[in-house]
Amino acid sequence: TTRLCVATDATCSGLQILAGLARDRKTAQLVNVLPSERPQDAYKVVAETAKQHIPNSLHNVWDRKCVKRTVMTIPYNAKPFSNRSYIRDALKEKGFEIEQEDLTVTVNAVRDAMHNVVPGCLDVMKWIEDEVARVFKRGYDQLRWKTPSGFIVNQRIMKKKVERFNLQLLGNCKVSAKTYELDEDGNPVVDLKRHKAATAPNLIHSLDASLLHLSVQQFDKPIALIHDSVLSRACDMDELSAIIRETYMHLFAEHDYLT
Repeated sequence: TTRLCVATDATCSGLQILAGLARDRKTAQLVNVLPSERPQDAYKVVAETAKQHIPNSLHNVWDRKCVKRTVMTIPYNAKPFSNRSYIRDALKEKGFEIEQEDLTVTVNAVRDAMHNVVPGCLDVMKWIEDEVARVFKRGYDQLRWKTPSGFIVNQRIMKKKVERFNLQLLGNCKVSAKTYELDEDGNPVVDLKRHKAATAPNLIHSLDASLLHLSVQQFDKPIALIHDSVLSRACDMDELSAIIRETYMHLFAEHDYLT
């Protein structure tokens, strides 16, 4: 018995959730959802896959740390602009300043590597974007879904009204006011672009929350949570580990959530 608490993190939780949704065995293996002889490292696999397509000048400093934040955030719909800053910052920590053109080539190589390494996950994200567009074409003005733990998600994103003001000190400023663009009938206009970008991340977060919610209901011991990191007493970690895995299996192996 001990009061000492320890924390464990998921292996790229966004990819874990997407692997379950897609029934993607290859990705599930890479993020330690499926058992293997040794712990798997999805970041290292993506880095090695991308390495053959990045500039030669990067090869001596290129490793998993260079792609980690990009791989972590692409499941949450991170775009090339943020990918650039993450890769640039990781290389800068190693004392390497990358040229703009080389950075563009490198970002493209990492994103292409993601398509090769975890294709099922990215296919799910693309399907979600396409389905969102179809939903709003049918006349809906918001998205609504129920998570496995019973939480109702309402996603309503409307186009904000933007106005320009000439200010004496700041000059011409663009201000996003707390009002919405209106159509001919006076109704707020749906922001389809933001809905398409937000739905996959919000769905992943809602399922991640359900996984923790349903797990904690079965675990009557001290616990603390920060997103995909769980902290409990060292003597309780075996039980918590088993519960989380059983709950994941319940959510994704016993149910077809996307259907």
